Amino acid sequence: MTQINPEEFIVTDFAVREHRSLWGDAWRRLISSNTARLGMFVVILFISSATLSHFFWEYEPKKDLDYSLKLKAPNLTVTEEIPSIHPFGTDKLGRDIFRRVVHGGWNSLRVGIVAVGISLIFGGVIGLLTGFYETITMTTVERITLFGISGFLLGSLSAWIANQPLQLVGFTLLGLVAGYFEGFWAGQLKRVVFFSVLGILISAVPALFAGSSVALVCGVLGLLTGIFLALALDGRFFSNVMMRIMDMILSFPGYLLAIAIVAFLGPGLGKGMIAIGVVGIPVYARLTRSAVLSVVNKEYILAAQSVGESHGRIIFRHITPNILSPIIVQTTMGLANAILSAAALGFLGLGAIPPEPEWGAMLGDSYRYLTSGAWWAVLFPGLAIMLSVLGFNLLGDGLRDALDPKLRT
Repeated sequence: MTQINPEEFIVTDFAVREHRSLWGDAWRRLISSNTARLGMFVVILFISSATLSHFFWEYEPKKDLDYSLKLKAPNLTVTEEIPSIHPFGTDKLGRDIFRRVVHGGWNSLRVGIVAVGISLIFGGVIGLLTGFYETITMTTVERITLFGISGFLLGSLSAWIANQPLQLVGFTLLGLVAGYFEGFWAGQLKRVVFFSVLGILISAVPALFAGSSVALVCGVLGLLTGIFLALALDGRFFSNVMMRIMDMILSFPGYLLAIAIVAFLGPGLGKGMIAIGVVGIPVYARLTRSAVLSVVNKEYILAAQSVGESHGRIIFRHITPNILSPIIVQTTMGLANAILSAAALGFLGLGAIPPEPEWGAMLGDSYRYLTSGAWWAVLFPGLAIMLSVLGFNLLGDGLRDALDPKLRT
């Protein structure tokens, strides 16, 4: 019988693969990409320079004025003609362009971040709700909430025309009643008649104090609102209505719609943020909705429903983390588009109010001096816009590649 010598055994070390998360893999791929690193460098440079200059480099644009330095070319040394250094030259009022470009970055980047934040929050919530409730049946509380919000939104037009805030309360209560008693009616016709009459009373009676013609218009709106609230609203209907509204917004050219909103609200940096944010809502709503529809029937969602988890927990605990990748990429790309939109509004005089520095407004103030040879007044604000947009686009491309699950190995 052959004896087995233990020393003859060969011990093999099996390498155990370290557990790597999706976000860890994405970060490794991101920093390994030359394009992404360049984009991160540019973005960090602009954000840090704008932030540090705003808080640590005091600048008062209303007092920055020196006609003796009007449209001076860039210089790096002091001369008898120009007793100070201006690496980017000066503008038509003798202001240092370098200082205004650096401080203008705070306004331009802030517009982009706030505008994208508005688009992301409202568009993301709309996309989450429409995508989820298109395939999932609403609970009683959710249906009542939907009717109440619908009544508030529909009644806002009538309340605005008649200048009667009481109508908002009435239509909100009417929506809540319509949602609560949706299943307690013998026939749909009785429900339509009942809510139509209530809609007319809620809208027309308070409007009589504003005049008979206003009461007539509000009565028609109240009739339409009552008929709408008498319908059997459900998740699919809600999704279709919201998406058609998004399609209507998308049918307008983005810049023209932003200009129209700013013209209605009035010029100013804050109004520009709102306008750009509203224009971007449909993009995030449609993207989020499509992402939700792609995961809402996955096994882990069905398992969460089977154990009785609430819809809110399913949406924010299970669905939202699994659809973040495309939204993060779109947010990064959206920052570049928002900066361009802010520059366009500033160029047209609808952005920052002078003398507040902003890249688009600086271009609008200086482009006419190109014919006199003052190229620096246009070049450096334009370069700031181009480089910041390029940085966010490169970062967005890097994030898109890094977050692609097909590239995970």
